[in-house]
Amino acid sequence: MTALYDLTATEIVRRVRARELSAVDLVTALLERIARLEPEIEAWATLGADEALAEAAERDRAAEAGQIGPLHGVPIGVKDIIDVAGMPTVAGFAPYRDRRADQDAHVVARLRAAGAIILGKVHTTQFAHADPAPTKNPWNAARTPGGSSAGSAAAVAARMVPLALGTQTAGSVVRPAAYCGTVGFKPSYNWASRQGVIPLAWSLDHVGLLARTVEDVALAYDAIAGTQTDLAARRDTPPRLVLLTEFLERAEPDVRDHLLDVADRLRAAGATVEEGALPVDLDLWLAVHRVIMQAEVAAVHAEQCARHPDDYGKLLRQEIEVGQLIPAAYLLTAARLRRRIARAVDTALGEVDGYLLPSVSNAAPRRNTTGDRTFQAPWSLVGTPAITLPTGLNSDGLPLGTQLVARRGQDAALLALAAWCAQALGTIAPPDLEPPAEEPEPEAVEQPAAEEAPVADASTEESAPAEEPAAEPAAPREAAPEVEPEPAPADPEPAAAPEEETAAAEATATEPAAPDVPDPGAANDADEAEETPERPAES
Repeated sequence: MTALYDLTATEIVRRVRARELSAVDLVTALLERIARLEPEIEAWATLGADEALAEAAERDRAAEAGQIGPLHGVPIGVKDIIDVAGMPTVAGFAPYRDRRADQDAHVVARLRAAGAIILGKVHTTQFAHADPAPTKNPWNAARTPGGSSAGSAAAVAARMVPLALGTQTAGSVVRPAAYCGTVGFKPSYNWASRQGVIPLAWSLDHVGLLARTVEDVALAYDAIAGTQTDLAARRDTPPRLVLLTEFLERAEPDVRDHLLDVADRLRAAGATVEEGALPVDLDLWLAVHRVIMQAEVAAVHAEQCARHPDDYGKLLRQEIEVGQLIPAAYLLTAARLRRRIARAVDTALGEVDGYLLPSVSNAAPRRNTTGDRTFQAPWSLVGTPAITLPTGLNSDGLPLGTQLVARRGQDAALLALAAWCAQALGTIAPPDLEPPAEEPEPEAVEQPAAEEAPVADASTEESAPAEEPAAEPAAPREAAPEVEPEPAPADPEPAAAPEEETAAAEATATEPAAPDVPDPGAANDADEAEETPERPAES
């Protein structure tokens, strides 16, 4: 008999509808599992045990009355930069430890309305950047779970929760999902409101989903987006895929060999898989992402970092310092190049069903890094949907992921493609959750891609941070102005293309449309500044 903690979200909903499962029993089983595993894995920032049991009891009463939502009784973990009413949103930042959200973030509210149960908040790297979280990889405690959605991926992989919310600005959904052997889905940019989500870089931030199956992420996606995804849409139509050779060349040997084997298995199942190249130079693509991310991170966090320098992680503080040095002309160039890249990718992906590439260049490295963003950041820059499937293990017994990418706005089509591929490829068994003895932790370092060169260099010697004044925190920083976003290509789904918060220069005579600005949302209530440090304006 399947243990309750092994049930997927789809199985939970089916059993609840058939009156074969009590939500209270399920939550109790998950809490018992968390109590046993959490001391080793450290996935949870806040566990709302009492609240979750009370919510489960409500779901059971509703089920008895025949009121069953699409996610009825499904427990969910929420990344700790996303607000949950009554729970703290700490974001790995000590001055936020006493801040509690007054209301649910939009995505959390949508999940609750669908019948989900919020089990608690899972760890993130600080403000969803690169300083490692305390979480360990369930497959090997000495290895990173990835980042920034470290707790989301580890909790799902460890069967502590069937479904979790994450976010991605560079690679923070796809990479941790791949390192931990789960499914990770980053939909198109602006697929859902980011109200109640602490920003890192406005025009790059995506909310994403982590689960153990494609069916589960589709279930959650539909609940939030208000859509009805048909995963059987291409059941009798084998896909046409382009295997991107640039990423194979940059992958470690075991990752490259695995992806080539995956391609052969997909061909054997009927897919057309042809080797091909990106329509734009990958190094240029990564450089554009880097410039925009550094500048926006600085714009979001510079004021607060100046007030609380000692509370910021080393890597995030360095990113802020570099971002403040980027000239406006470079930022204008980056934003205009971004639009050119996005149009070129839209055109290329309009001729096939998707791109096929490794999810990450390597298996999970040691815990002093969150991993390599090279294979995920391109899709965050242009806002295309991307998904990783757990498709194998390397010789060390660590998970390897296969990534699929589709055209902007084609979220449902990508989910159907992923379902077809998952059926052809199968999945991996769960980890043996008796973590090995923990090794001493080396100093935290960011693991940038070798091809990424910083636009401006901060000093390699850390200067002593200025002493924080005794005065109360300053009033909230005003958010960037909201501008009508650039529409995405006409597609079956309503997702929008990423808007440019900044603008950027194009080395061609063709003049693109005027730069766009993403929705930054409103700043927090100024009244809170009297007692607690400011959090960045929400997007």
